[in-house]
Amino acid sequence: MKLKKALIISDFDSRIAWCNGFASRLKCLDFHITFVALNSEDDLSQRLINENINVLNYIQSFHDLDKVFSEEYSLIVLMVGGGMYLKVYDIFKTYYYDKSLRPVIISGFNGIEDTADPQGILIRSISDYICINSLNFLEYSQGIFKEYSLDAKLVRTGFIRDYWNKFILDTPRSIRRLMLVLQPGILDHPKQLNYFADKIKLYNRHYPDREIVIKARGRKDVPHVNSVVEKDFYMDFWHKLASSLGSKVTVCYDETETILNEMDAVISFTSAVLIEAIILNKKVVALSDYGVSKAIGNSFLLNSELLIPFDSVLKDSFSEVDDDWKNQWCFFKPKAVDALILDGYDLYHSQNTKGRLPFKKGYYNEKEHPYLFLFKYESLKDSSAANSVFQKIKKVVTYLKNVQGK
Repeated sequence: MKLKKALIISDFDSRIAWCNGFASRLKCLDFHITFVALNSEDDLSQRLINENINVLNYIQSFHDLDKVFSEEYSLIVLMVGGGMYLKVYDIFKTYYYDKSLRPVIISGFNGIEDTADPQGILIRSISDYICINSLNFLEYSQGIFKEYSLDAKLVRTGFIRDYWNKFILDTPRSIRRLMLVLQPGILDHPKQLNYFADKIKLYNRHYPDREIVIKARGRKDVPHVNSVVEKDFYMDFWHKLASSLGSKVTVCYDETETILNEMDAVISFTSAVLIEAIILNKKVVALSDYGVSKAIGNSFLLNSELLIPFDSVLKDSFSEVDDDWKNQWCFFKPKAVDALILDGYDLYHSQNTKGRLPFKKGYYNEKEHPYLFLFKYESLKDSSAANSVFQKIKKVVTYLKNVQGK
């Protein structure tokens, strides 16, 4: 019987939600799935991904990946960010360098892709397959790959989440629960926050029977990957606001997957959750009060018809999303993911007759981009996995709090 074992490696936040969606497709295709968490201080035992995997492991050091790779896998789904990707792939390549077979590598994007920033696609160019969300980013990536002779297979799968097929996608007729999705490091000046707080208070007075759920990033007491840009007072501000408005306004740290379907309307300045909400047929608003800019991260919402001011939300005036924009961004096709998985599975077993797959060259290399490969010369004591990243985040957050407190 051919091997049907998959390994998923990931670290933080929405990347795990993406992995959960991918794992659900692997599960449908009868794969045995091992999930390796690089952040050993983040307890995932109660997260939804456990419904779709067979084994959950944590590693304390990147050197533990050798033990992980000693198991035989046909597919490895590598869902980590930036330099972490290069680091894990380097260990992968070193381990399988003299092996007769190597697993097929699959990667992807868990959130909004930016055609003004090629770093993500260039980092992932050492994959065998790359899952793409939006149509314009697919075309952008194809142009880069052609220009630099990169040959990873680009597949438009759309936003991979586990729950698209679990819910009845009825458009809500009335609003009982409205969710505000926060973003660390964006629009967090006291003047900006106070402006928005006044709008929330007004909404609460106007609709006293409606629930307002303020969705925080990450999980309570677990630093978000963007915590280094979250000001010390930011979440305190939202907690104080919620407590001042009574029981109908709450701050929520639950996984998006567990609460989104319970919402009738979703608002934010920018967030991939807006796209998820559109796919689930929720009422959606991208707040335009502060304008459109790269700093806010909402330029992808131009032409969506969703950019409207909070005053329109107060009037329950929700726009219909533009069809062309929706086709560009709001897409998920489980069959495309399944076809990718089966194609990768066949590619893995083709090595039995055609020889081991070559390692992808990719765009980045040590000679031309030496800083990105300094990790190869770290000492053992500095090589703990995302545990070290987690500790670094906590140290930076603590440092910033101390500086701000002086």
